[in-house]
Amino acid sequence: MSRTTQIIMAGGTFAVALGIGFVMQNGEALASRLGNDAPPANAAVVVAPVVAVSFDSITQDDMAPAQEAGFVPNPADGPMITPPQGEDLIAAIAVPATELAPDRAPAPIQLAALETDAPTSDAILQEPRAAQACTVQMTGVAVDMAMVDLFLSAPCQPNATATIHHQGMMFTVLTDADGTSEFTSPSLAESAVFIAAFDNGEGAVATLTTLDVGNFDRAVLQWSGDTGLQLHAQEFGAGYGQDGHIWAAAMGDMPSAISGESGFMTRHGDAAVDAGFMVEVYSFPSGMGTLDGDVVLSVEAEITAGNCGREISAQSIQIMPGAESEALDLTMTMPSCDTVGDFILLKNMFRDLTLAAR
Repeated sequence: MSRTTQIIMAGGTFAVALGIGFVMQNGEALASRLGNDAPPANAAVVVAPVVAVSFDSITQDDMAPAQEAGFVPNPADGPMITPPQGEDLIAAIAVPATELAPDRAPAPIQLAALETDAPTSDAILQEPRAAQACTVQMTGVAVDMAMVDLFLSAPCQPNATATIHHQGMMFTVLTDADGTSEFTSPSLAESAVFIAAFDNGEGAVATLTTLDVGNFDRAVLQWSGDTGLQLHAQEFGAGYGQDGHIWAAAMGDMPSAISGESGFMTRHGDAAVDAGFMVEVYSFPSGMGTLDGDVVLSVEAEITAGNCGREISAQSIQIMPGAESEALDLTMTMPSCDTVGDFILLKNMFRDLTLAAR
């Protein structure tokens, strides 16, 4: 099916910032174009000016200050827990003899009546037991295609939102009435660290190893609120709506991805959460080396009643085997509301993939 709508090529400047601290301030619910193969044929041509595009790559070296400051763990370093040395413990508790308290005469012993019926253990144990019952925990297991199945348990956080952090990627999950949530995420590192953070400061960490992550190219597009953004991958010359056009409404064939013949799309985050973080991830098993050709990656922004005339923000992260990851931040003002239904094509947010059979 051919592309029938008019598309604006974005021109101007995108604000580029450090990818790790991706936080935005859009507060409206998600309204994306799921389930539609193509936009309407009678969409109007948009002539409103759009900010220009220029990008600067952000490498892992650029992210080092944020990692050193403790904002985001560096999975390559692993958990850094250093036990104290014996001499340090001695130095910590040693007190000079001159500073010891003077000897005092023993105070007279006074006897008190013993109340045998008074409660003893319940009051003492109540608070520790309550704290243990509210402990937040998260566990994960690596599965096929460098994906991870995660389970979050927060008994004292029923129907609450938590933000999942992994290698700069962020998405929002919602717990059920029991305070639990099960979800899947792509891994972006062999030593994978996942962090769950609730609004009240509570959270949990899960660490695991995903050995096959080096076989995949991954393109991550993330945002908050109603941005109208969509990630598209056109494999080996595929046109819009054809086999090989992978996006949210045609997420790919998993058996073909397992065999190395095509890529697949996954979507993460709870769209029902106002201003929640959402993520689309395109993955291609490039490390299997079964095909020659190119995969064209692009981002489109649909102009909707919820985002027209407003500033939107988003971020791209690209993971490439054997190369440093790259992150770009996007900030732009959408055209006026008389252009609702049209699209803006955002170029250069991702590198196209060039694949070679081995």
